[in-house]
Amino acid sequence: MGFPMIQKVTLPKLGETVEVSTIERWLKKEGDAVAPGDILCEITTDKATLEVESYHRGTLLKILAKEGQELSVGAVIAVVGDPGEKVPQEVLAEAGKAPAKRAAQAAPSAPAEVQAAAAAPPAAEGRLKASPRARRRAKELGVAIESIRGTGPAGRIVEADIEAAVSPGAPGSKGGARATPLARKIAAREGVPLAGVSGTGAGGKVMKADVLRAKAAPAAASGRVVPLSPMRRIVAERMLLSKQTIPCYYLTMDADVTDLVALRAKLNAKGEVKISYNDFVLKVCGLALQRFPAVNSRWVEGGVERRGAAHVGLAVALDEGLIVPVVRDVDKKSVPEIARETADLAQRARSKRLRPDEYQGGCMTVSNLGMYGIRSFIPVVNPGESVILGLGVIEERPVCRQGKICVRQKMTLVLSADHRLVDGAVGAQFLEMIRDALEEPQKLVE
Repeated sequence: MGFPMIQKVTLPKLGETVEVSTIERWLKKEGDAVAPGDILCEITTDKATLEVESYHRGTLLKILAKEGQELSVGAVIAVVGDPGEKVPQEVLAEAGKAPAKRAAQAAPSAPAEVQAAAAAPPAAEGRLKASPRARRRAKELGVAIESIRGTGPAGRIVEADIEAAVSPGAPGSKGGARATPLARKIAAREGVPLAGVSGTGAGGKVMKADVLRAKAAPAAASGRVVPLSPMRRIVAERMLLSKQTIPCYYLTMDADVTDLVALRAKLNAKGEVKISYNDFVLKVCGLALQRFPAVNSRWVEGGVERRGAAHVGLAVALDEGLIVPVVRDVDKKSVPEIARETADLAQRARSKRLRPDEYQGGCMTVSNLGMYGIRSFIPVVNPGESVILGLGVIEERPVCRQGKICVRQKMTLVLSADHRLVDGAVGAQFLEMIRDALEEPQKLVE
């Protein structure tokens, strides 16, 4: 039996909320032999860069979507068939088009989990068009992306346009685009567009002092409107939805983590895997979710959905927004296993290499601002979850123990809870269990 003749390759559905993706680059070219599992191209959403595999065996007869092109889920992007086979005109006419039913469908209503990759709205007139990779490269190089002229489809800015803009003598590059590596690093860190900085170095090269001077000049940034990134837009929409629709209450409790600090130092001294305080907290939250079914639930149309598994997300800050990688079945994993997984997830989150299933489906979220010296803060519940736990800085505080004043390591915990799902007494018991477990950490590693 021969292989099927013409096979259409379509843009896959990469998560419940992903409705559009951008073709970043093709790894196969027309005429190449392909087999199931071969990577055809890379695509980007607002959260991640992902690979599209072939499900067919044969020859890549025709590529129907250009690099930098933004398409709807289900759009036909390529055709696979027998070597030398002619692609019918009716198939060519489907280039970049999604099935009619999907194209007419409105974006789905907000699901329970954190919306990490929702569809971007149609581009408004005059809106800046740039691929996610181009935006990231512009930020790395400190280039004002709004000053770049795109060479991609419909004037879309692609990564090559950013690279060209900082090349010496390149069309459209400004004197400030030539800079020392240190100047670029500082510009990216401080959000200073290099294209607008006048350089004082040889040949007009931008130096560190030029970047710092540009940052200090208030007139340089006043009145400038920075376009929203897809990630920032989604974060804004989700947090607004949370504040408008979730009636929250907040519980605060201090945990004595003196023993936890000592245990973590002891485990890390072995050098097997670096364990963070977050890893202990994730483990404890997983155990607490299994103890309190009311907390391990979500509000859905027509009732309350109880969850069986304990999946806990950890908020990771990115330059353009926030993403919450999820550790699944965290209650069943050891602390070192959780440490390895969180380190991997965080690293891939920062490089936008997470798969959709790795940042969706969380039951609750942990957010830690202790590294910034924050003692306590009130976190915002992710729609689709019942609670979020905020962690503050671990610091020495004077406490009274058995009538004597002594110094202990303390951390403030703040629980934000959806009152539709979690009554105050239940929330208090849930937080109490977390505190008690952190104060007796040895049980977590036995």
